[in-house]
Amino acid sequence: MIDTEMTQDLVYDQIPISFGFYTKKTFSNFIVGNNLDLYTSLLNINKDKQLILIYGEKSSGKSHICEALTHLDLGHYLNINENTQLDNLDCHAEYDLIIIDNLDKIILKNNCEEKIFSLINNQILNNNSAVVTSTKDIDKCNLKLNDLSSRLISDKIFNIKDLNDEEKIAIMMSYCSDRGLEVSEKVLNYIINNCSRDLYFLCAFIKTLDHVSLSMKRRVTIPFIKKAISLHAN
Repeated sequence: MIDTEMTQDLVYDQIPISFGFYTKKTFSNFIVGNNLDLYTSLLNINKDKQLILIYGEKSSGKSHICEALTHLDLGHYLNINENTQLDNLDCHAEYDLIIIDNLDKIILKNNCEEKIFSLINNQILNNNSAVVTSTKDIDKCNLKLNDLSSRLISDKIFNIKDLNDEEKIAIMMSYCSDRGLEVSEKVLNYIINNCSRDLYFLCAFIKTLDHVSLSMKRRVTIPFIKKAISLHAN
């Protein structure tokens, strides 16, 4: 049964969900789960001089990885995503690391296969590293430049494995602890069984609940969650 007093107080038309729930994405707050080989390779990216291709569904952690790489002491790096203006990039400049996030989206927005190929090929020729992420398999990206496809799959390829429910609850508990928010494991189990299992959604949902519970001076309980879910659904 939903706490009627709590229901009366919670008068938001909707609970806004913010997906920027980590202000700084690093490898210290990246949940490794079943991706230990990928994690190890990334931490040694410049030591081992690698070209790493990472596949992963939306919100699987690809962009987290790309930002986390920028916080490592990796020297001169270039970080490219779908919002990057590629026209002015010097394809022959030497970088210790090139990071290309969501290649499949970048090539849809830009006629840039030659440019991406030149950047990656230059890294290989100079024995420097590159990390490329994509939601789609390379053979499903409809690349017109065969040389680009062959370069992208020439070294290490990883498919990010999704976390199981226990691992997701662990990161949610850690996130609550970091915010000083007391939420029982029972409540977290209820959230994960009644909301999207997308980890970004789950942590963003907790952040919003933290804000609402503080403003209303209410504990985060299952009745509280039920009302929050019903408001978000509406």
